[in-house]
Amino acid sequence: MEVKNICCIGAGYVGGPTMAVIALKCPHINVTVVDANPERIKAWNGPLDTLPVYEPGLA
Repeated sequence: MEVKNICCIGAGYVGGPTMAVIALKCPHINVTVVDANPERIKAWNGPLDTLPVYEPGLA
């Protein structure tokens, strides 16, 4: 079985960085992240210097 899509519920300190790394390392997988806070999603989609979490090496 080949994974083609991943959906993560929660773009916080665990979900956001984890999905960012999966999206970077596995470009053939469609990664979707949802969160109850639209501002958090907006921050993840914005410039790298405004990410909502600090994770060394992520940006």
